[in-house]
Amino acid sequence: MKEYIAALVSALIFCLPVNLSFGGENSSKSAYPDIRFEERTYDFGIAGQQEEIVHEYRFKNIGKETLVIKSVSSSCGCIARILSPKTIPSGESGSIKVTFETRKYRGKHTKSIFVRTNDPDEPEIELEISGVIETEVAIVPEFLYFGEVEKGKTITKEIKLIQIGKEKLRLEKVDISAKYLSTHISNFKDEHNQGFKINVSLNPDTAPVGKIAEVVTLHTNLKKHPRIDIPVAGNVLGRIRVKPQMLSLGSVKKGEPASQKVEVTAVDKTDFQITKADTSLPFISTEVFRNKGFVEITLKVDEGAPAGRLEGEISIRTDDPDQSLIKVPFYGVIEKEIPGRR
Repeated sequence: MKEYIAALVSALIFCLPVNLSFGGENSSKSAYPDIRFEERTYDFGIAGQQEEIVHEYRFKNIGKETLVIKSVSSSCGCIARILSPKTIPSGESGSIKVTFETRKYRGKHTKSIFVRTNDPDEPEIELEISGVIETEVAIVPEFLYFGEVEKGKTITKEIKLIQIGKEKLRLEKVDISAKYLSTHISNFKDEHNQGFKINVSLNPDTAPVGKIAEVVTLHTNLKKHPRIDIPVAGNVLGRIRVKPQMLSLGSVKKGEPASQKVEVTAVDKTDFQITKADTSLPFISTEVFRNKGFVEITLKVDEGAPAGRLEGEISIRTDDPDQSLIKVPFYGVIEKEIPGRR
């Protein structure tokens, strides 16, 4: 009987769970930095377009060693930056500010923020910001492009501001960022939509020659869309034209002219002068050749030029008051010299 009881006790002891770590695992973990966020996901609910959602993700270093924030990055549409120092001592806290602009988005969206630290258990943590973006208006088009416009020819493009929501839409004011742009506003209603037409005209007589980048701002009565910015772009062409507008030199040798050239002409066939032509690189010089009706500019690579990729621009100065300076980007590769070979 005693033998039976002894055997039974031994079996019970053998089956009991035994923890031999004595807290060793926890103490080992706490010897390192340990980042803990109050929340990893944030739902902003429902927002309108043209809104800016701002949220702070707070965290604490509950480990025994100093926490180092190596980097903070975000997916497209979000801006994330750390507000606290990048080194967080044991027991101290920090925060990361995330800004999400809803301008381009409609419907349900989730954006990710990636936090990389020296926490050995979680070297990268993904935070999320999500919600639904609702719109009460539609803008067609959302980006206004005039294309290439000849100097002296007025061009007009149309923007439609369309009511989608139930609230009555009012267009209270239109601002433009340049005097060479003008607008005309009218109401419209068809079998599908209603709203406003905004005709935007570009006056190339007063617009500067070259690329333009402006903004038309619509002010409405809608709480979620009080201001709507529409980018405007185009290219006003002067009488002097360069071809190509970007020059690829390909592979060039030191001390020799490049085979590719820039051709400068006047579309109105009137005379013009190139007063100077140079480049942004000290080892690339220019040569100007005047022909009947056009001017050629070639580039030459100096003997002491470093081998490898090159990238710069040609500055062409003329006597035309509207185009006193014309810039042409160029790129290519300078060949590496091989000893004994010319």
